[in-house]
Amino acid sequence: MKTMTFAFLGALVLAGCGSIRYPTTYVLNFPPPVPQAPPSNSALGPVAIREFGCPEYLCEGRIVYRSRPEEVGFYEYHHWAMNPREALTQYVVDGLRAQAIFKSVAVHERGSETAYVLSGNIERLDEVDQARDVHVVCKISAQLLDTRTRSVVWSDTASETVQVEKRDIRGVVSSLSAAARNTADRLLKSMTEELPAARARNFTPSALPSRPPAPSAEDRGSVPEK
Repeated sequence: MKTMTFAFLGALVLAGCGSIRYPTTYVLNFPPPVPQAPPSNSALGPVAIREFGCPEYLCEGRIVYRSRPEEVGFYEYHHWAMNPREALTQYVVDGLRAQAIFKSVAVHERGSETAYVLSGNIERLDEVDQARDVHVVCKISAQLLDTRTRSVVWSDTASETVQVEKRDIRGVVSSLSAAARNTADRLLKSMTEELPAARARNFTPSALPSRPPAPSAEDRGSVPEK
């Protein structure tokens, strides 16, 4: 009897193992970086970019959604393959190199060779469900520190809200990518307009990808599986 019982339990375990569901992973999708332009004679000194900060719940792996302002939920089977901090920091690095308003742009501080340090914080990067309306929100703050005077020479906060046109997880990730890209572009534009060496330059944010077709009535009634 014991042998039959163990065999039966073993069969149940094996059957359960066959139904394991593994998470699907995603990345923020940004356009390829523009080739680096040579710095002008009026370019500012070298800048070091610190990896952007992020609340643990936003960047711990699972994609975040909110059904109420005070509630935070997680997609159990839809995770970030790359931490959003890394993706957004690299996007800002590429944008600053393309604008060439600094003599050089590095991801880490380099002691006396670093004239400025740029730091930032991702405050929002989540889906918001309000009845039948689904949108995403991205909010980022950043500041530039002069290492010689220890003073903040530029700071700003930008945010972007993008509707989720296609009601599935790929539509959510696509909208999060667009919101993050637009928010970072606004900060880069603000910096180039306010810094002395950038006043004569025109910054052109990367164009948003074309919007997908409006969802059908059937699509609008569906939401991604949490």
